[in-house]
Amino acid sequence: MWDIARGLSVTPATVIYWMKKHNLKRRSNSECAYVKQNPNGDPFSVKNKLTAKEKELFLSGLMLYWAEGSRKNRHVIQMANLDYRLLLLFTKFLKRICGVREDKLCLNIQLFRRFDKDKTRNYWSRTLGIPKRLIAVNIHSDKRSKPNSQWSKYGIARIEVRNVKLKRWIDYTLENYITKWHNLN
Repeated sequence: MWDIARGLSVTPATVIYWMKKHNLKRRSNSECAYVKQNPNGDPFSVKNKLTAKEKELFLSGLMLYWAEGSRKNRHVIQMANLDYRLLLLFTKFLKRICGVREDKLCLNIQLFRRFDKDKTRNYWSRTLGIPKRLIAVNIHSDKRSKPNSQWSKYGIARIEVRNVKLKRWIDYTLENYITKWHNLN
């Protein structure tokens, strides 16, 4: 509202008056924030028509998310693991099925303090095909941890996509899938 008022050199009250006069609906604060963060539209495009191989990837991605994904944050799609193969499969699901743009992927690594940050960033970039600039390596410094028994030398990786609409779509699709198969008895 304020941006529009500033752009037209009027007060916000004037903009509200014009909107009421012309029966224009106001966006919620969250819708305004979403549009401001994504001025070119959604940074993803879910694929509707899938080949047999893509259907397999779709179901694999949903099942991985159900089993290993974090569903507590309603704004972020997250999955963490040590096994690059699991994260690679989920990354392919995000890119190929959900159409997530590469620049919207983020990889956060928790690394034990004795291991090399650069080698870790190179490893995850190479294995997941994610540019190094999208990878953050955070050092874990809990003195109680023992690197040989608890830590991979490349850390624990967490793939993230911050998008409330895509998160809603994945959660909704997963719930529908679960309900569909649960009701077959």
